[in-house]
Amino acid sequence: MRKQIKQFLINFFYFNSNERKGLISLLVLVFLLQGLAFSYQYYAKQQNIPVLTMQTIDWAMDSSYVNSNFKYKPKSAFNQKNFPDSKAFEFKKDTVYPQPKRTLKYPINLNTTDSETLVKLPKIGPFLAGKIIDYRNKLGGFHSIHQLPEIWGFKEDYLYDLEGKIWVDPKHIFKIPINTVAFDNLKTHPYFKFTLSRAIINYRTQHGTYKNSDDLKPIKIMNDSILHLIRPYLLFD
Repeated sequence: MRKQIKQFLINFFYFNSNERKGLISLLVLVFLLQGLAFSYQYYAKQQNIPVLTMQTIDWAMDSSYVNSNFKYKPKSAFNQKNFPDSKAFEFKKDTVYPQPKRTLKYPINLNTTDSETLVKLPKIGPFLAGKIIDYRNKLGGFHSIHQLPEIWGFKEDYLYDLEGKIWVDPKHIFKIPINTVAFDNLKTHPYFKFTLSRAIINYRTQHGTYKNSDDLKPIKIMNDSILHLIRPYLLFD
């Protein structure tokens, strides 16, 4: 009988050397963690530090315990003299005031409107509204609604849906003083860019100031299409 029991234990509780080392390491780790837990509880008890247990969790769910044990203690900068009314610490509910609906008055001036108004137009979503405002700022204002298809994502067919709803006022165009503008400023304009700006500045340096747009025609890279494009933005003094 004794041999049978011994054989049973050998068959079911046999560990090789690596398994024994792992089991011993695991037991050592468990005892070590348990010792650390007891040590922390003893230290917390000596220092009066609250230890989180299931009992303290149950107490925390009780409002009477919270009110009696976790009272707000204002710092010196926020004492009762500064805040005599305890209600000052309470959060006030946010009040949502209804915004009056804005009715669009057609036609809308593209040179003065904002993106919020543009979004309400047909075919114009937040993406295109932002693109229109950005391109308007780079140009210095629109001189024609037919400049809108130059914007990426704006299809020419959209102009039919916007007919009678938009317009541009040329008075709001920022014109470029072509006889005094610096190269670094001129090249940032979408119509001039680097090559045309350099040619205009170099020709002005060699031949003097421009009196009108026809004085730009002798520039080699200038043609009627480019001149027609930039003419509304030129200022001659």
